[in-house]
Amino acid sequence: MSKLSSPSSEPKHMLLLYARLFSLWRGPALIVAVIAGVLAAWAPAALSPMSVRIPLAGVSVLSGVIFVYAFIGPRLSYVQCRPNHLLLSTSLFRLAISYNRIHTTRPVPFDPAPIRWSDHRLVGPFLGQTQVAMDLNRYPISRRWLRLFLIDYLLPTNFVGLQFLVRDWMSLSLNIEAHRAAWKTHQRDRERKEALTSLTVKRRF
Repeated sequence: MSKLSSPSSEPKHMLLLYARLFSLWRGPALIVAVIAGVLAAWAPAALSPMSVRIPLAGVSVLSGVIFVYAFIGPRLSYVQCRPNHLLLSTSLFRLAISYNRIHTTRPVPFDPAPIRWSDHRLVGPFLGQTQVAMDLNRYPISRRWLRLFLIDYLLPTNFVGLQFLVRDWMSLSLNIEAHRAAWKTHQRDRERKEALTSLTVKRRF
C-alpha cells in the first residue's frame, strides 16, 4: 500500500502575485500611518480638535496594522500538496481541492489580457514567466464565489481550473502529479481491501 506523506513535510509554494500585492501595500500604509500619527499627536489644537485627532489616531493604527500584516500576508498565501487534497491558501481564504477534481497540470505563460490599468504595477514584473495551469473537472465552489476571494489572475478565462505563479513552477507541477498518483494508488488499495473484506464477511454466512 502506498504511504501518503504528512502535510508538514510538504513544501509551501508561495503565490508571487500575493507577495507582490502585499509589497505594494507596505509603502503607502507606512506613509499614511506616520502622517496620520503625526497630525493626531502634534498638530496644534486649534487646527486639530479632539473630534479630528481621534479619527486620525484610528487611521494611524489601522494603517500600522496593514503595514505589519503586509509582511505576514505572503507567508499565508501559498499552494501546498496535502495527502488527500491540494490546499490553496491566501491571507483571508483557504480552499481544499480534491485530487479527484484535478484532470492535469501543464506549464503556460503568464500573459493575461486584458490587464486593468490599476494592475500594471502588480502583474508587470511577471509578464512572460511560466506558471502552472491546473485543469479541473469542476470547481469545488462556484466560480462567482472564487472571484470574490481570489485575485482574478488565478482564474483563467479559457478553461475550468486555476493557475499558479510560483518561483519554481516545475517543482509545483511535479509535486501535484506525484500526490495525485499516490492518492489514486491509495484509493485503489483501499477499494481492493474493502472488496476483499466484503467477500470474506459474506463467506462466513
